[in-house]
Amino acid sequence: MPSEIEAAAGLAPVDRIVEFVNTRRADGDGLGTPEQLTSWLHTHDLLPLSAQAAADAGDRERAVWLREGLRALLAENNAEPVTSPRPDGLDPAARTQLATLTAALPLRLDVTSVPPRLVAQPREPVDHALATLLADVATAVAAGTWPRLKACREPSCRWAFYDHSRNHGRTWCSMNVCGNRVKVRASQRRRAGG
Repeated sequence: MPSEIEAAAGLAPVDRIVEFVNTRRADGDGLGTPEQLTSWLHTHDLLPLSAQAAADAGDRERAVWLREGLRALLAENNAEPVTSPRPDGLDPAARTQLATLTAALPLRLDVTSVPPRLVAQPREPVDHALATLLADVATAVAAGTWPRLKACREPSCRWAFYDHSRNHGRTWCSMNVCGNRVKVRASQRRRAGG
């Protein structure tokens, strides 16, 4: 059986994006400290195990911007857009922060790989890791899998997931949990109104 690190290193770009976005959980932030960010990047084979390759507070802040910006993009892949103001845990400034961040994390087209692919260019190890996550987005777009990456439509959740449904119509991370919550609330509203 492969170790967690070996399994994580073999993740497809879409899986790594989902795992990164899901570092924000109901029980806490998996990127709550620079040390937690360093550990996550090590575990996902995005950061060398050298002593110089450790995240600081600024790196952690940029990683959170990236995560929340990606969550906002994934929410847009869901069938029903969310209106403002956002009672759903999505930061309205996330896209703007993501745009600012992407300008500072350059990617280059590597034409020596088959097929050609975008690769991270930053010299700083953590920025290189974050740029690699952006390259994962480009890979998912190119592969046609990006529209299947979604954020749960349940406002109290917003968990990222890959929509494996045939018609690409899944809207909740779990029909048994989040989908059921939505249906119960809708039923209660119908009973209260009529």
